[in-house]
Amino acid sequence: MSIDPDDPRLPSVQIADAIRKDIADEVLKPGRKLPTHKQLAERFGVATQTVQNGLRILREEGLIESAGARGSFVADKARQPDRPGGLDAIRAEVAQLKERVAVLEELVRHK
Repeated sequence: MSIDPDDPRLPSVQIADAIRKDIADEVLKPGRKLPTHKQLAERFGVATQTVQNGLRILREEGLIESAGARGSFVADKARQPDRPGGLDAIRAEVAQLKERVAVLEELVRHK
């Protein structure tokens, strides 16, 4: 799977959505380790920083947990919110969109 360049969502949000769907569909089960940042970057065709941003969204939602050098894991069902996403996901996406707008505005100013 790769990022859709025509999708208006940021690549990090597309990554978060794809992993969120895998968790909801139980492709990724609670307690399971996620692929490494490098593996996810290769899977989605993006930089590892973009993957890190996508995983940060999922951590903020409580869907995954980071265990330092051991990697990231799907959170236990008991710790996951009833509604994946919700207000925290919207806030994270708004923050990402603000950053993207700022970058685009800066590019326009320098033309």
